[in-house]
Amino acid sequence: MGYKIAQLTSDVVYTFMWCVLMAETEESAGPPATLIDPIEMSKLDAKFREEIHSMPNGKELSACFACSTCTAACPIANIWKYKPHQLIRMILLGMRDEVLSSDEIWLCLTCFQCQERCPQKVRVTDIFFECKNLAAEEGKVPPSIVSLGKELLEKGQLYTVTADWEREDMGLEPDVPGLSVDEVKDILKETRTGKLVDGGE
Repeated sequence: MGYKIAQLTSDVVYTFMWCVLMAETEESAGPPATLIDPIEMSKLDAKFREEIHSMPNGKELSACFACSTCTAACPIANIWKYKPHQLIRMILLGMRDEVLSSDEIWLCLTCFQCQERCPQKVRVTDIFFECKNLAAEEGKVPPSIVSLGKELLEKGQLYTVTADWEREDMGLEPDVPGLSVDEVKDILKETRTGKLVDGGE
């Protein structure tokens, strides 16, 4: 009984802190969140937190106390609807759909600034990687990412030099010697890239 009460208290604290964090967000795609905006507890997925926590990179997840150091370190946090520390809090709350459907996990530059500076050693960037994998498995992939995946699968590369003069200007041979993308395409088809593209359609 004591454990259940402690767990319930923890969830209430997380919910309140989430409301406070969302009140800090000045711009959002929808109506601004305030301290009085309710969170429907019935829509929270308690297993989501445990799912991330059980992953190799999620063991320190619950150590986060929302100090916002990760957000302060993020070079593109100003364009995110949900800041890095808010996304971590959303995971702790069990807001599975909101996290896996968010653009932010895909906007991450993977510069690891947040992870390097976290005083609690929370592996923020790696956790976002885990979230992207889960989102891909559930088909929640932004169209732009799907397009990149298709480009990789079809061509084996994202950028092709189409004009010989460009290579000549760089002092290179007109044709790329020995370039074969078939092996690259075969590898990609056997990895999650193929599943990501299929799931994103």
